[in-house]
Amino acid sequence: MDEKLFSTLYVARLKINDLFSLNKSTIEYANPVKESIGAIPAATLTQLINDNEAMGVQMNKPAKNMLTQQLVDLDQDRDDRFAEIKRNITTNIKGRDEAKKTAARNLKGFFEPYWDVDKKAMNTETGVFAEMLGKYNANEALKADAATIGIADMLTGLETANTEFDTLYKTRNSDEAQNGPSATSLKTTAAKSYEQFCTAIEQAVNFAPTDVLTTLFGQMDELRKTYAALNGRKSQEEEAPEEATETE
Repeated sequence: MDEKLFSTLYVARLKINDLFSLNKSTIEYANPVKESIGAIPAATLTQLINDNEAMGVQMNKPAKNMLTQQLVDLDQDRDDRFAEIKRNITTNIKGRDEAKKTAARNLKGFFEPYWDVDKKAMNTETGVFAEMLGKYNANEALKADAATIGIADMLTGLETANTEFDTLYKTRNSDEAQNGPSATSLKTTAAKSYEQFCTAIEQAVNFAPTDVLTTLFGQMDELRKTYAALNGRKSQEEEAPEEATETE
């Protein structure tokens, strides 16, 4: 038997726009003959259509929530506020005023476990700040020490900034939940559906060949060659394949 095999194509290495276009063109060739390609290829084609459409819908939305930059700015603001508080504590410890030195030492002892909180992930930082400020607010002696070295208002400002960040963070997450998963997160699923459809067509054309399947196989293989060449050029220009991720 003259076995037909599709040309090699590393689908996972395609950029998301190229994968969408490859899938779309494949679907345009296959959908008109769906009833003539067999039950399994038809089922995998339906899955490919659904997964590519889902990815396409998300591709048309903004790639990054507009609130994300505001969160970054708010996080920087509270980090700056906490840095100013720490500077004042350190300065007063080194000063000549004994009352301020004592107050500053007391505050340094309290803040020591939280000294590097600004290096944590943003939402983790929110929780740690909330814990720290809650304990501070419940301790009248610490509040008196803060007043002694003049940082009471700074701590109030930090608490306000932390609350603002937390509120906006929750709003951003709620927006993203309503908008559904990102296109990038759906890329793997769409690529897998394409590969499953190709496998189904390859099996069908080898074990139950028809003129329709042979023609479709040839059309799909030409597409694969086109995108393989495109991917080859990109691989020379870009050392690593594109794989975008979201943080925060």
